[in-house]
Amino acid sequence: MVGGSVSSGVYVGVDSGGTRTNVEIVVEDGNGQVRRATYESGESLSGALEYALIPKVLGRVLAPLSMHIADLSGEELPTYVWISAAGYTPWTRDEFNTAILEVGPMLHERIGAVGAANDAVSLLLGSGADGIIIAGTGSSVIVRPAEGTMYQAGGHEWVACDYGSGFWIGLDAIRRAFRDYESGTESVLLQRLREAYGIRPNDHRALIAKVRDLAVADPNMKGEIARFTASVCGAAERGDLAAQNLVKAAAEDLADVAAVAVRRRFTVDELSKGIRLVECGSLLNNVFYRSAFESQIEMRLRSGFDKQVVVTWDRALTGSASCVALARRLVGPHIDLMRLPVEFRPSIIQF
Repeated sequence: MVGGSVSSGVYVGVDSGGTRTNVEIVVEDGNGQVRRATYESGESLSGALEYALIPKVLGRVLAPLSMHIADLSGEELPTYVWISAAGYTPWTRDEFNTAILEVGPMLHERIGAVGAANDAVSLLLGSGADGIIIAGTGSSVIVRPAEGTMYQAGGHEWVACDYGSGFWIGLDAIRRAFRDYESGTESVLLQRLREAYGIRPNDHRALIAKVRDLAVADPNMKGEIARFTASVCGAAERGDLAAQNLVKAAAEDLADVAAVAVRRRFTVDELSKGIRLVECGSLLNNVFYRSAFESQIEMRLRSGFDKQVVVTWDRALTGSASCVALARRLVGPHIDLMRLPVEFRPSIIQF
């Protein structure tokens, strides 16, 4: 556990990425018993969400919470919630504060405090790692050397960043499949494109309509394009060369960004003593992508160093465990969190 001692209470971690939200509930009573529950929501507090909709979406994501808490505990325990959101930034901080003030009192009779931060920031703070890499619909890298300063690479949406993310794999794969379509090549990627989006093999109009539909810039665009990535990774694992090249290129792109951040911010002594990096997100839980990513970053970190660079990899399917750890932090002093630079600073509201 990171920070604070365990107290009787309900600790809720809300991990909301670019496509979906995972919620983990941990109930710890005075007898030392621990009970857990999880649920998933198809809605997310992503960067594509309109600011005005943040309170409504947060309310819908947390609507089942009181029912799950009641199932786990027969007594009224103080409840602490930490929200990790891909769409939390210094520019949406006020909207998240408004959402927490609006939704918080409705969550539970004994709500103690609610905190919120960006998903990458939450993963780093909650895990206590030296660095984190997220690769799902989007991507982000944050490192924190021994001197304590946090440094970010990426994580500022797809126009400039999202290196090696599901969005970029999906988009590049769609473009490659469509070139195959136009050249009359019935490739594996083209077949998988039709399967992923429910298009019949000879329905040319539907295929063209779908790629035009995917180009419409609405809140679902990024997730809809990234949805194809699971199928592309599946084709890569089954040996399709075109899919393998796309996945490897994306993994290499993210590895390059992460390696630059690590080499730039950690001293040689720190790297030789060893650093712990946490990998999170759907892509980094894919064996083909992850193995390509890890081999590429380790190769880049070895290059040019006289000393051995030691990296310990921790893997997390979601960031909900880190959110639960941060929810526990809300019980005691947490002034250190509020003293973080504004680009990493969370919102914390006591009730």
